[in-house]
Amino acid sequence: MNMFPGSFDSAPNIANWFTINKDGTVRMVSGKVEIGQGINTAFVQIAAEELDIDPDRIEISAGNTKDGLDGGCTAGSQSMQTEGISVRKAASAARMLMLSKASELLQSDVRELNVIDGEIYLNDNSTNLSYWSIAKDIDFNQPVEIYMQPKLPSQRKLAGKSIKRIDLKNKILGTHEFVHDIELDGMLHARVVRPPSVSSRIIKIDIDKINTLKNLKKLVVNGSFIAVIAEREEDAVKLVQQVNKYCKWSTPDKIIEDPLQFIRDTKSPIINSLDKGKIDVLRSDGVSTEVSRKFLCHASIGPCCAVAQWKGNTLEVYTHSQAVFAMKRTLASIFNIDESDVDVMHKHGSGCYGHNGADDVVLDAVLVAKELNGTPVRLVWSREDELSWSPLAPGMVTKIDANLADNLMIESFDISIKSPPHVKRPSGENGEYLLAAEHMSNPLNPPNPVDTPLDKGGAADRNSMPLYDIPNIRIQKQIVYDLPWRTSAMRGLGAFVNVYAIETLMDDIASIQEIDPIEFRLKHLSDPRIIELIERVRDISKWTDTSSGLPKGFAFSRYKNSGAYCAMVVEINVDEDIELINAWAVIDAGEVVNADGVKNQIEGGIIQATSCTLIEEVNFDGEIISATDWENYPIIKFKQTPQIQVELIDRPEEPFLGVGEAAHGPTAAAISNALFTAMNIRIKQLPITRERIISSLNT
Repeated sequence: MNMFPGSFDSAPNIANWFTINKDGTVRMVSGKVEIGQGINTAFVQIAAEELDIDPDRIEISAGNTKDGLDGGCTAGSQSMQTEGISVRKAASAARMLMLSKASELLQSDVRELNVIDGEIYLNDNSTNLSYWSIAKDIDFNQPVEIYMQPKLPSQRKLAGKSIKRIDLKNKILGTHEFVHDIELDGMLHARVVRPPSVSSRIIKIDIDKINTLKNLKKLVVNGSFIAVIAEREEDAVKLVQQVNKYCKWSTPDKIIEDPLQFIRDTKSPIINSLDKGKIDVLRSDGVSTEVSRKFLCHASIGPCCAVAQWKGNTLEVYTHSQAVFAMKRTLASIFNIDESDVDVMHKHGSGCYGHNGADDVVLDAVLVAKELNGTPVRLVWSREDELSWSPLAPGMVTKIDANLADNLMIESFDISIKSPPHVKRPSGENGEYLLAAEHMSNPLNPPNPVDTPLDKGGAADRNSMPLYDIPNIRIQKQIVYDLPWRTSAMRGLGAFVNVYAIETLMDDIASIQEIDPIEFRLKHLSDPRIIELIERVRDISKWTDTSSGLPKGFAFSRYKNSGAYCAMVVEINVDEDIELINAWAVIDAGEVVNADGVKNQIEGGIIQATSCTLIEEVNFDGEIISATDWENYPIIKFKQTPQIQVELIDRPEEPFLGVGEAAHGPTAAAISNALFTAMNIRIKQLPITRERIISSLNT
């Protein structure tokens, strides 16, 4: 199932995108969802630009399957590159259709007309026509592709400016409705009783005793999926603890002592991602690195939540899933009903860049609601659920062997990547990758997902192809499917580790040759766009100025080699722990629509990547995930966030480039390179902790 369909496949007509209301507002539909990245604001800004109206006139409906616009999954930093351009085309088509009607009424040439905030002018003179007065006489069920006529870059007035976030005011005031805030008539509350580990299954449950528990409205038992329903949420929370006392679970029969070593030792088939030129064995003067990352939690600040209600054989769901149409297909497949009988509506939740439990909690809620047909059920995960039962970001091992030519330029990179799957999102029939689907009395076991090929953006091998001028490159990957823990997408997928490997190795080679790391990279570059980016961050960070006494580090990548470019310099403080003090990032995202939005994405990416680089890691007790709260899975705190300066290179003539994941890999590598500058040690296993630094010093 294609997780990224073209927007016009399901919404070919102007009417699928826009409704012009007589009250002077415009209803706009989007297939992408807001997960904290500000995409709704950017889309409104694009539409307002093309329609020549004030952005405040636009009301956006995003991620509602009732609207019919399937924008696919909001992931992969693809929203602007795919639907952004579709919004521009559709809005321009709406404008041209209305101007065509106005020209007919005014008996004029459409080229003589212009629009100011929906009011139509003829040769700059006011008329009595507006969008609102003529829309009722127009059939908007016309193909976008016939009428679209996007403005030229020189004609745009809003592009590149920072309009206010359309969702921010209500969030600040506490009046915004998140999925957790939904209240429906007669709604009940549910929680799931979890097994002790991922492969544990129910052996015995004392239903008679459980049914005597105070405030229990109903007990749901479907195989090893067990849930409690109560009239109040706090009662449901207490009941989970009580019910677990009456459950006996199986114990896992497979214990993996060292998950990263298990990944290193995999016998999974080797997949050739790229074979360019000739690769020799590592020569005596070659340079090698092997880096790894432990498993990570998504660790969203707020827990996952969903509200579900069955009405006969039809189903309504409120969710903060990033893929509402894929969820619609998946639910239809699980319950063997027609897709048209399922409506999935997105509501804002706690932000997540990747695949956390937002999809899993949907099936939890739907299974419970199935037991009370007609009654809405709200199901919220606990903090322990969120950390221990969401899909993990996979541990990874990336090895690179580099051979050098006689002129000391890099001659070849031989790259090997080993990783569990990075993408295991629910996608419909044979793609029912949901937690409860494994626990039901008739469990579903969809086939293992195919790792996305490198030429499609890659997954485990994402960003493993360096953009430096290296004539010979081989990239191979092995996908490890036989670990017990569920893994799926987290911001950047394999790019985080692969960029870390490439960019730290570049510094290692530069150090051996006693060459400035930035100069060494520039010797291996011919792309003027990348060169400009790197030279600019060198300048704004005052790269050669050491007066602060803080070591600097540099790193660069272009996300997926098709998204935004990011060059970064950081300054760190080395004390009892590593602290990121300053970060400078120069970003080339093609045409910039909302400058603040782009900067916010990069700032957030740097902060999250810093947390993953210096703090976060999942530990295991046998098969049990030890992360249950903020004590045993800490994340970065406000006082640990650095000073960040982001500069944008705006290219209005160029296409949009996705920015959401651009900073992740460069941040990690730049921090490591700064530590290498300070202490001449290379930490090859993430996160970079005090213990690993001490161990490296003692080696």
